[in-house]
Amino acid sequence: MFDDQIENWPIGTPQGRWAGFGPYYAMFPVKFARQIISEYSSVGDTVIDPFCGRGTTNYVSQILGRNSFGCELNPVGWLYAKAKTKPARQLGRVLRRIEETAEAKSSEDICPANEFQEWAWCPEVLGFINSARRNLNWRSSIVDRTVASLLLVYLHAKIGGGLSNQMRQSKSMSPDYAVRWWKERDMRPPPLDPCLFLKSRAEWRYAKGFNTVVGRSRLYFGDARVGLKRYDGDLASLVLTSPPYLGVTNYQYDNWIRLWALGGPELPDWSQKQRYANKEKYEALIGEVFSALAGKSRSDAVIAVRTDARQFTLETTAYAMDREWPQHRLFGRRSKADRPTQTTLFGDKSEKPGEIDLIALPKTKTPPAGFIDVASGVVVS
Repeated sequence: MFDDQIENWPIGTPQGRWAGFGPYYAMFPVKFARQIISEYSSVGDTVIDPFCGRGTTNYVSQILGRNSFGCELNPVGWLYAKAKTKPARQLGRVLRRIEETAEAKSSEDICPANEFQEWAWCPEVLGFINSARRNLNWRSSIVDRTVASLLLVYLHAKIGGGLSNQMRQSKSMSPDYAVRWWKERDMRPPPLDPCLFLKSRAEWRYAKGFNTVVGRSRLYFGDARVGLKRYDGDLASLVLTSPPYLGVTNYQYDNWIRLWALGGPELPDWSQKQRYANKEKYEALIGEVFSALAGKSRSDAVIAVRTDARQFTLETTAYAMDREWPQHRLFGRRSKADRPTQTTLFGDKSEKPGEIDLIALPKTKTPPAGFIDVASGVVVS
C-alpha cells in the first residue's frame, strides 16, 4: 500500500547526493515522487512528466527501475534534469573543463555590465561566469552540461555556500532590491577563486559515486505539447506531474540570474508572458497537454497531479483529468508542507491556499488512505 512514511534518500548515499541536485523554486518533493512511483508503477514501466522541472520524476523513476519521459520549457530546469539523470561520469574531465573555463576568461570578462553584477560577484567570479557563457556548450556536450549545472547550483547563495554576495539560492531576487540591501549593510561580494570553489564542489558531488542506472530517462527541451507529439516510446503506466499554477509561475524572473549565466539577458524581463495569467490560455495549455497524455498512456494508467489549491487552477486540472479519463475515479487530498514554504522564506507571511494532490485511478487500483473520493466526498480509510 501507499507508504506515507517514505523519507528522502540520505545525503551520504549516491541517490541522496544527486536527488536534490539543482535548487529550484517550487521544487517537486523527492519523497512524494517515490511514494507515487513505488505504489503505482512496476519495474520496466514508463512514467511521463510533461512539466518535469528539475527532473525529480525522471530521476526517481530511473533509480526505481522505471523508464521515463519528461518535458521542460525552462532551460535551468532542463539542465538540472539532464545533469542528474545523465551526468558526465569522469570526474577528471569535469575538473579539467572547469580549469579550461577559468583559463579562457578575458580582461573584459571581469568588468561588470551593471551595478548588480558589481555588487553580486567579485571580479574573478564574474570573469569565470562570462567565460562560461561563451565557452560551455551545455545543449549538446555532457561534460559542459555538467559543469554548467554545477555553476548554476552555486551561482547565488548565502555567503560561504555559493559564489555570490548574500542571496537566496532557490529564487532570483530583484536586482534593485538586492543592490539596495547590500549597500545598506556595506556588504561586498566575497573574494573567491571560482575554479577552486567549483572543483571542490564537484569532488564532493562525485565522492559517493553513482547510482546503478536501471531505467532510461528521455528529456525534451521545450513546450510539452510539442514534446508529447514527438514522443514515440512505450505507453505510460503512470503520469506524475505538477503543472504551472495560474498567476504564480514565471520561470523567466524566478530564474533570471541563472538564465543570464546560460547566455540570457543581463537583467530580468518583468513581463507577464510566462506567468500563465490569462485564464483562456491556461485552460488551453492544461487541456491540450492532458489530451496528449491520454494518447500516450495505457488505459489502466494512473494519473497523479500535485496542483494549486486556488479554485481556478484546481478546477481546470480536475476537469481535464475527468474529461480525458472518464472511466477513472478521482481522489484528492490537501498536501501539507513539512517545513516553511519558499514564499514564507522570501518574506510572504500571508496564509496560503496550499496544494492539492489529485489521483485518477482505474477501478482496479486501490486509492491511498486519507484521500477523498471527489465524486462522493467519502474519505478513504
